[in-house]
Amino acid sequence: MALLLPSRLAITLLCFFIVSLGLYQEVCASAIESSSSFSAALETLQKQIGYDFKSIDLLKQAMTHPSYSQENNRALSILGLSSAEAAASLRLLGNNADASASSVSSAVADASSLSKCAAVGKRLGISAIIRVASGTDASTPSVICTALRAVFGAVAVDSGSVDTAAKVFLTVYKSGLGAAVL
Repeated sequence: MALLLPSRLAITLLCFFIVSLGLYQEVCASAIESSSSFSAALETLQKQIGYDFKSIDLLKQAMTHPSYSQENNRALSILGLSSAEAAASLRLLGNNADASASSVSSAVADASSLSKCAAVGKRLGISAIIRVASGTDASTPSVICTALRAVFGAVAVDSGSVDTAAKVFLTVYKSGLGAAVL
């Protein structure tokens, strides 16, 4: 059975071992600092979205671009987009059960658009949090939007509820969506 340690403790122990051998002290200091600032950024993001993860690893995965790791945010992003679209549809139809299919479709397209998603993600500072490989621009709209959608997917998985993800979506988007949706 494998012993699982919190990432900062694991990095600290590994670095202690490496430094005790007289190797790469500056690399270890950088790794500990990087891990610490990433954890702090994830804590801040949780406060901003109004949701505390039971499994912080899901939020870490949501903040991991495919260029950085094979364990990345792609699948969570698909679930997050579906949750966001369902939330926008439900809110519109809840406010107006007679809404036309075209108005629902338009509201959903607006709520899930790349430009709106990227703007909300920028407001949350996602480009400074998401882990990407060198050579990948973390500030591009598609990278930011995929990560934001993955956050909603991570909320759904963590809570076991698309409804919770929809609530987080509506909270996060509240200032950016038109009156037709909210």
